Amino acid sequence: KLYDDAREIGAAKIAAIGPATAQRVKDFRLHVDLQPEEFVAEAVVKEFEKTGGVENLRILIARAEKARDLLPKRLGGMGAIVDEAFAYQTVPETRDVTGAHRRFSTEGADLITFTSSSTVENFLDLKLPWPAGMKVASIGPITSATLRERGLSVDVEAKRHDVVGLIEAIRKFYGA
Repeated sequence: KLYDDAREIGAAKIAAIGPATAQRVKDFRLHVDLQPEEFVAEAVVKEFEKTGGVENLRILIARAEKARDLLPKRLGGMGAIVDEAFAYQTVPETRDVTGAHRRFSTEGADLITFTSSSTVENFLDLKLPWPAGMKVASIGPITSATLRERGLSVDVEAKRHDVVGLIEAIRKFYGA
């Protein structure tokens, strides 16, 4: 909790990488001033470059603890004064409370989806058996790169890097 009152942000501008984050900001009755068409940190940097830069601007980046550090590094490299606040951390569920691990191990799956690099890392760290012929779907290029780094091929990659785009890509892959 960085502010007791949302009005304390004053004339600050708000950027959101993806539509889910933008919607959450709007839920708090705040306006999103910048949202790139492509939902990756690199696109946010490009948008800031288009506005004439960020030199000497104070920028607070609220992000996941495990998120890539590209945005703070690039904006800092452009002269911004960057502060980071870890808004959340991804924590793997290692207990099989729903029986999903057991079902996956015994029944397999036709396709598995990954929505972030941390989901790739956390899932693979479970060391579950990998079903023959299982397809892999990724929400976007960063997640796909992590999958490839871990030795997996990517069968489906969303063009629009959000859950809606991932569903669309899977439907297209299966001809639906």
